[in-house]
Amino acid sequence: MDNPEIHDAIVRLSQSDNVRVVSKWAYPDESDDYLSKKILATNCIFEIQRDVMIPLAHVILQRTSQGMTWSGLENLSHKPTLFISNHRDIVLDAYFLQVILLENGFDTSQIIAGTNLFVNEFVTDIADCNKLIAIGRGGSKRGFGEAMIHISEELRHSLTPTDGKGSSVWIAQRNGRTKDRIDKTDPSIIHMLCTTGSIEGYRIVPVTITYEIEPNAAYKARHLWHLDHADVSLEENYMEQMVGSILQDKGHIHYTFHPAIDLTHPEGISPKEYYQLIAHRIDENILSGYHKWPKDEVVERQWQKMVAAAPEEIQAYMKAFDPQYL
Repeated sequence: MDNPEIHDAIVRLSQSDNVRVVSKWAYPDESDDYLSKKILATNCIFEIQRDVMIPLAHVILQRTSQGMTWSGLENLSHKPTLFISNHRDIVLDAYFLQVILLENGFDTSQIIAGTNLFVNEFVTDIADCNKLIAIGRGGSKRGFGEAMIHISEELRHSLTPTDGKGSSVWIAQRNGRTKDRIDKTDPSIIHMLCTTGSIEGYRIVPVTITYEIEPNAAYKARHLWHLDHADVSLEENYMEQMVGSILQDKGHIHYTFHPAIDLTHPEGISPKEYYQLIAHRIDENILSGYHKWPKDEVVERQWQKMVAAAPEEIQAYMKAFDPQYL
């Protein structure tokens, strides 16, 4: 067993009504406690990922997508790597990455996630069993700065281990998902990495994630609508969005792994200019890696069904996420 906390999380998950609901959806031909038994039979994070999370991901892909592909595996390494990707979905971006890593002979990565997503004990237990590292949001400026140093220290320990027990890590290129299909790395991410020292010894691999059908497109269309109707409040329901993105049709999905970027700090430039330079190099890679598929009638029907099901006032805003404009 990894540690007592993981054991307790596994036991709670095996007893969770939410797990029974997932089991009914994913494995309708099995007993309602099928997934609970599989969870309880695991003894560590590796086993729960291999025996529960990865098979479940394949069910999700089979039931809700036209398949997932990837390219650039030659750019992966068994050395601790920081994967920085565009951020389109709350959970799927990092989740599907773990599938690709594990099934191609690599260790799964740690995952940086905002504390705002830990909405209840069920989600927190899943996070603990999948190597998520919580990064705080909000609070005082001092508290936020201390949190950034803490995360930077954790990343340094994982990416440049002194005990030989390093781990790869996934982090999004920005704080929060893009809601307008504009993927741009926030230089403050690089700043955070540098708060505990030079990152020139890191191995950073940019990753481009392309979903044919934008995850949570209706929610993102609502966000765009809200920009034109700022007088109307917009409440976040992260649990609803997480479940929604898992269940929605996704079309095709592709992950592009780019070569590790050059992290050399040129002489004569300020730290701020360096953060912007590295962010720009990440952007150049991510923006070059989008995947395009031929028009698919099944995907088109799925998309039109999603648009028709959206509230009337946001349907015009859904056009921004039409698969034909990938």
